[in-house]
Amino acid sequence: MVDISEEQLRILNGSKALLDKLLTGKTRRRQEQLIKEHYPETQTVDDVAAPYVEEITALRKDLDEFKKELKGNKLDERLFSDIDYLKSNAGGNWTDDGIDKLKKFMVEREIPSIKDAAAVWERRNPPAPQTPSTFQPTDWGFGRKTEDPDVKLLWEDEDAWADQEARKAWNEETAKKGQIIT
Repeated sequence: MVDISEEQLRILNGSKALLDKLLTGKTRRRQEQLIKEHYPETQTVDDVAAPYVEEITALRKDLDEFKKELKGNKLDERLFSDIDYLKSNAGGNWTDDGIDKLKKFMVEREIPSIKDAAAVWERRNPPAPQTPSTFQPTDWGFGRKTEDPDVKLLWEDEDAWADQEARKAWNEETAKKGQIIT
């Protein structure tokens, strides 16, 4: 046995208690790093965990990429189904060029749904009114000159025409019943 004084034994026991206390709990990693500075060959908890931490980090990265890809695929599927809807069900007026313009409009205005973007686009850019055919008349014939005396009287003096038509109706009813009941 080694001969040491009581004072040295007390100091050594206190030092061991302090080191044990520092190597447990919150301060363990910091103490291991300090020890490794002086004794680089010492294996710490971080050294043991390093390959597992790297593997978990790689797996997390792969999982995050997979999530992004899956989300992107879902968004693409929804976009393609909405485009098909616009081409077929929404009046069928959307062409490929129109869809490309609509996609640019979505990006510019930060609109997440192509259906919403189409509604905004149609509201801002209404279709041009249909031009009438040049093969048929564009009016209903009101006010045209005619040789029919009844219609001619209507356009010349509508009150006289109304009186004439009222007399005709009165006379027809009188002829049917022999008298007019008022």
